[in-house]
Amino acid sequence: MKITKITAALLLGATVLTGTVACSKSNDSSTPTTSQKSTVSSSKETSTKESSSSTHSEPKQTAQIKVTQQEAIDKFNNQFKDKQIKSIDLSLEGKQYVYEIEGFDSNNDYSVDINAETGAVSHVHSEKLDRDDRNQKALDLSGVISRDEANRIAQEHAKGTSEEWKLERDDTSGKTYWEVKVKNGHQETEIKIDAHSKAVVSTEHDD
Repeated sequence: MKITKITAALLLGATVLTGTVACSKSNDSSTPTTSQKSTVSSSKETSTKESSSSTHSEPKQTAQIKVTQQEAIDKFNNQFKDKQIKSIDLSLEGKQYVYEIEGFDSNNDYSVDINAETGAVSHVHSEKLDRDDRNQKALDLSGVISRDEANRIAQEHAKGTSEEWKLERDDTSGKTYWEVKVKNGHQETEIKIDAHSKAVVSTEHDD
């Protein structure tokens, strides 16, 4: 009888001990250690910082060109009617693109600046022709390739992004050319394109 009670007591003690160990293991697997808590906290912190950095990054400023070349020419003609056009320049001034159109007649030179985004005329100027300029000829705008076409050709010959364009006549050859400035980092390349044949006439690099 005593042996039976002792045996029962031993069995009960073993059962309690087994349950305690099992409970202990269960608690260990569900509760992160101090090291694990630190890792999780650090991971969340990094994720939050990256998210914050991404949210507050400033978008790059991009200048808009909404006024077409023909619309810019029309604005020039509104200021100076029936004048010959000598050159059309589209370039950045600060963060905005501006058309500068130059023209002439037998007595004077004329120039008009037009905001390429808003169409606002910001500068109108005329002055007497120099003696050397009295034999200048007007641009031949019939059949010239568009700025977009000149842009595509330029970027095929120079790595980077086209940023400035000028359409003018060469007094020596009598031909009309596009001059396109392509920028790649700190390097600038000027591509001169025959505005009628599309041929690339010259390529100049400026580091």
